[in-house]
Amino acid sequence: MTRVDFYLLPTDEPVARLQLVCRLAGKAFASLRRLHIHAATPAECALLDRLLWTHEDASFLPHAITHAADPNYPITLGHTVESLADGMALINLADDVPSQFDCFDQVAEIVDEDPDRKARSRKHYRLYREHGCELQHHQLELTT
Repeated sequence: MTRVDFYLLPTDEPVARLQLVCRLAGKAFASLRRLHIHAATPAECALLDRLLWTHEDASFLPHAITHAADPNYPITLGHTVESLADGMALINLADDVPSQFDCFDQVAEIVDEDPDRKARSRKHYRLYREHGCELQHHQLELTT
């Protein structure tokens, strides 16, 4: 059964979402879990690519932008369904839930205070619940 974690941010700043993605990617890498980040757009994918190289002063997170599943990298980024691989963790930033989400052990959804994103997240929640996923919520606080 797929576990879905909803991370609730108390802001609508787009950079806060992406910073959280970098933190989650760091945790996945540290625990040796392969991760795919499913971006909403090519531009968001490119921005995440830059952030993963620079989000920590003393290190970087090894990753690659892919257009097909690639087991050679611990973290992959993509914005197409062809870039998804099964059996690893997924961070979904896309407007829709990928149809093959249940091929992943764990899925993370980032929810912020943007009204449109909140509405989409509610639809995602209902879809995951209908599919019998284990659902978790994490209310986050802003860090300075």
